[in-house]
Amino acid sequence: DPTEQAIAEAQEAIRKVLGGAPMVELEPQTPEVRRRQHQLAREANLISHSYGREPYRRVRIYRE
Repeated sequence: DPTEQAIAEAQEAIRKVLGGAPMVELEPQTPEVRRRQHQLAREANLISHSYGREPYRRVRIYRE
């Protein structure tokens, strides 16, 4: 399932950032999936922003 894969990618990115990576950029996703990725980042007390134009818009996760 592509949505589950995108969520797993976000969870792995969160682990990397919490482990010291300055920023992780995820693969492009639909708006609905990006919303869920942002939610996961917020739950981990991290910052996330979407960048790019559709259909290549993607989430970056990082610390403050």
